[in-house]
Amino acid sequence: MRFLRLALEGYGRFREQTEFKFDAGLNCVLGANESGKSTVLAALLDALYTLPTRTAQSARERIHWGHPHGWTLELELELRGERVLLRKFHPVDDPRKRAEFLLQAGEETLSGDAARARWEQLWRIPQEVYLATACVRQRELTQIANRNLKSLQQQLRESAVNADLNRILNMLQQERRRLRTQIEMQQRAVQATEARLQTAQNASRRRRELRDVLYKIEAETATLSSQIERDEQLLQRGRALADQQNRLERLRREADANQRHLDQLEQLERRARELESELETRFSTLSLLPSDFKEQLDAAYLRYQDAARRLHLLSDQARRERGVQQQARGRAQARLGFAVMGVALLIACVPLWSVAPVLGGVALALGLTALGVALLWRGRGDAQTPAEPSLQQAQREAQAHWQTLSTLLQAAGYTLETPIQNGATGEYGVQATQQLQRAIQQFSEQWNALQTRRAELERTRHQIEALHAVQDPKALRERQRELAVEILGLQEQIQRDLLAREGLSAEALLRLENKVARERQQLNALQEERLRCEGALQSLPDAEPVDAVELEHARALQRLEHPLHRARLLETTEQLLSEANARYLGDLSARLKPRIEQHLPTLTLGRYTQADLDETLSLQVHHPERGAVLPVEDGQPAWSASVLDQLFFACRLGLSDALADDLRLPLLLDDPFVHFDAERYRAALELLTRVAQQTQVILFTCRALPDGDWGKVHRL
Repeated sequence: MRFLRLALEGYGRFREQTEFKFDAGLNCVLGANESGKSTVLAALLDALYTLPTRTAQSARERIHWGHPHGWTLELELELRGERVLLRKFHPVDDPRKRAEFLLQAGEETLSGDAARARWEQLWRIPQEVYLATACVRQRELTQIANRNLKSLQQQLRESAVNADLNRILNMLQQERRRLRTQIEMQQRAVQATEARLQTAQNASRRRRELRDVLYKIEAETATLSSQIERDEQLLQRGRALADQQNRLERLRREADANQRHLDQLEQLERRARELESELETRFSTLSLLPSDFKEQLDAAYLRYQDAARRLHLLSDQARRERGVQQQARGRAQARLGFAVMGVALLIACVPLWSVAPVLGGVALALGLTALGVALLWRGRGDAQTPAEPSLQQAQREAQAHWQTLSTLLQAAGYTLETPIQNGATGEYGVQATQQLQRAIQQFSEQWNALQTRRAELERTRHQIEALHAVQDPKALRERQRELAVEILGLQEQIQRDLLAREGLSAEALLRLENKVARERQQLNALQEERLRCEGALQSLPDAEPVDAVELEHARALQRLEHPLHRARLLETTEQLLSEANARYLGDLSARLKPRIEQHLPTLTLGRYTQADLDETLSLQVHHPERGAVLPVEDGQPAWSASVLDQLFFACRLGLSDALADDLRLPLLLDDPFVHFDAERYRAALELLTRVAQQTQVILFTCRALPDGDWGKVHRL
């Protein structure tokens, strides 16, 4: 048996129609997380087992979000040499009426309930058996517990009951169903008498309870009412005292605010007088100057600095020009010397030529060379124009600006010495410049201080005017006297109150108020409970006598005992027959053990080779390092998570093979190798390749496949 083709539309992540074709051997569905692998696996299981008419939430959740129609599954498979086609449609709304179930097996085509019945007859594999054997999901590997294996064993045994025993068991079951109907009728009668008895007992007990509750409520109400009356009187006195204290506090705050207003006004007026006095005494000279006097002084100082820099530059230029003139005079004297020497050598070469021609030639050459140097030596050009006129002009400008600064500073009360007339930069000039800078700095500080005082005086006057505009000082002082009298009277009243002497604070008053509120709520609740109990006591029906109902209940139990005894006898008979038939099938562990040991060495790379199953079908594996057979379970520290996956996967493969017989189910593997390392992952794939030679294998994985031939690969 194998799957041939799966087509799905509107199912899970697959909105549009998508088709998967499977080979007879190994098929690998490869994709990242949330790419649809689990959706394809769920589609295969729904195609095999889920009825499209189901209204369960799980079936509706598989519809693709926003799909207008619903999900459609179409599965084509080969079953016992025959091609079978399943088509299921689950609509968005009203699946009981609009769902479709179509079956094509050979030449027959069925739909609806007929298709469902025919498919169950053809398939004959319970979903629990498939999920526990041939369908392996990684998160379920470690969920193979004893009850699952025993359940599979029981299903296997029950499926092997022969036809004759089936007829006997059917007759027993029919008789049990008849007895069950009779028992149900007697049980309903017993339940009815039990209900009547319980009602009578409850009514009697309820009547006693209500009377006790009413008596208790009346006592609590009387006590609580007297307590509320005392607390309310105390609370009323406390509220009156709190009102007086609050009024006293408000008056004090008003008096403090008025006093702060008066103090601030007096402080501002005193500061204004101080500023006016300081302006008249300390800044009397500067106050007479115009408002733009500082700008005039700063502009004159800048002009003087520019003139001084220009004078310095022109002085440097004059010194350079004098150096150039001195160099030109030196060059002229050198040319004259070379010319005289050349003429002398030419004159001397004439007598030497007759005595010593060589010396005469040398003298001639040197004379010509000296004359050539004298003739060819030229200066660097015309001399620059002397800077003396510009220098004198700059000196006059500097002196004029100095005089302007002196005049301005004298007007401000500062005296400067006159600099040297010729503009020399000696010690006297430096001292005069420093004196000028100090005078300007002192003037700037005094001028800034004057402006600061003027601005502060202006702000103070504005603040005084604002305070006068808010409230008249005379009326404010009159109000202060009234507040003092009223505060004194309130203080005397509060001191005469006993609660004030005891120190009743606002927190204590709030606690007392909350206490009264809680007591009021308790009183209201007690009154409501009293009314409810009185109404419940009046509404209680007249119940039957308890003794008569108890006698009737005992007779109903006697009538029920006979069919119950007969049903237990039939159940024991059926159980004995089923156990007798089970002994013919042998023990499942004898068939399962060699198949598990066949797969263990490959999955564990030869580390674990021996396995065992006890009478409860619990898996045990021989541990080579510990030298003992250990149970395979999560609590054992000897097994890591990956080894547990490998051992349980070998168990699942062996179980699927042991229960297959003539019909080998396709293996559906959903990421069972998450915890496998690369080497054991490759070994597991090689094992699946060998298993795929006998049965179809469909592997869903997010891990990349190693190099090699791993059957047909579907990439999502």
